[in-house]
Amino acid sequence: MKKLEDIPKKEVFDVPEGYFEKLPGMIQSRVGRSAAIGRPVWVYGLRYALPAVILLAVAIFWYERSSADHSPEGLLASVQTEELVAYLNDTDLTTDELLEQVHLDGVDASEIESDVYGLNISADDLDTILDDID
Repeated sequence: MKKLEDIPKKEVFDVPEGYFEKLPGMIQSRVGRSAAIGRPVWVYGLRYALPAVILLAVAIFWYERSSADHSPEGLLASVQTEELVAYLNDTDLTTDELLEQVHLDGVDASEIESDVYGLNISADDLDTILDDID
């Protein structure tokens, strides 16, 4: 068996003169250049904040869509009164035909009556209106 001391030494690698003395300076210059060339801050904003904002917008849209009332009463409540009146005026339905289709109980009828006929006008306002008419 050969001993380590008996194996001849060969120079496998050639190192240029002064390479190891210049090596720390070369590494520092490369690190300094790559730090100066680094990515702008807005790139990180696009990478991380933009997907978060998109997910938040989708979540809000989904929540609003799921919380909407899609029942006939809810849809009818979302229509403005002026639009309903304009629609009814444009159709050929008479009041009697409309009332035949709608089944009102006593509570509904009294609410409609109080809305239509229950004008809460003070005496002073009534006098002012009557003076304006004359």
